[in-house]
Amino acid sequence: MPRMDVAWTKDQLSDTFKKFDKNGDNKLSREELQEAFKYLKSRWPYYRVRGALNQADDNDDGFIDLKNQELEKLVNFAKNCGYKVA
Repeated sequence: MPRMDVAWTKDQLSDTFKKFDKNGDNKLSREELQEAFKYLKSRWPYYRVRGALNQADDNDDGFIDLKNQELEKLVNFAKNCGYKVA
């Protein structure tokens, strides 16, 4: 039977990113984002982090805030990258 890859839902992506907030500060650092993109099987996690911060870091503090619209923008960025659940 052929393997079927399915696109991540926004809820799944949101939950996944939240799990990578290792220090519990409700923000994702560059390092935490890079680990999350590696988990999503990104071939270029460093570049994905740069793109994600460019798209979602509204206040330019170098973090993605998990308690406001920055998380939603991050999820939309990742969704547009086309990651699949294998």
